Amino acid sequence: MTAHTDPNLLGASAPVPPEARAEGGAASATPQERRRLAAAIERHHQLVWRTLRRFGVAERDVEDAAQQVFLTFLTNMETLPAGKEAPYLVAIAVRVAANARRKQQRAPELAGEAIEAAASASTPEGLLGEKQLREELDRALATLPLEQRAVFVLYELEGFTLPEIAESLEIPLGTATSRLRRARGHFEEWAANRRAAGGKP
Repeated sequence: MTAHTDPNLLGASAPVPPEARAEGGAASATPQERRRLAAAIERHHQLVWRTLRRFGVAERDVEDAAQQVFLTFLTNMETLPAGKEAPYLVAIAVRVAANARRKQQRAPELAGEAIEAAASASTPEGLLGEKQLREELDRALATLPLEQRAVFVLYELEGFTLPEIAESLEIPLGTATSRLRRARGHFEEWAANRRAAGGKP
C-alpha cells in the first residue's frame, strides 16, 4: 500500500517496541505462531503505534496499548488468513484506542504532554516545526466525528484502500465511501477556517 499523504509530514515514526514484551505472552504458542507474531510486529508496529496515537491514546500509554493489540492478534491469528494482518491489526488498534480514551477521560491528562519529535529533525527549529505540524494535524483530526476520522486516517494517512477499510472496520463499502467524502469536506472546511483566521491550514 502507498500512503496518499506523506507520513513524514504528518506524524512521528513509532519507536520499535521490544518484541519480547508481546512474545512474552506467547509461551503456549507454537513455533509457527511465534514466527508469525514476530513478523507482524516487525512489519506493522509503526502502523499500530500511529493508529493508537491518532485515535487518542496518550503517548505514555502507547507501548502498553500496542502490546495489547499484538496479544489480541496472537489469540486470533489462527482464524486470520495470511496477508490480512494489517487491516486486522488496525481494527484491533481502533477498539483498543476507544477503551484507552474512556480510561483517559476518567483520569486527568498529564499536563504539557509533548508528541515525540521526529527522529529526522536535528535542530531545535526542526524539532519545533515537526511538533507544531503534528499538533495542527491532531487539532484537525479532533474536529472529525470518530467514525469519519477512522476512515479518513486509514485512507489519507495510512494508504489503505476503501475495501480494506470497510473490511477492517466491519462496515459496508458504501458507508466507508460516504464517511470519507464527509470527512474530506469537514477537513477542508476546517483548513479554510484556519486560513481565514490567519492560522496555518
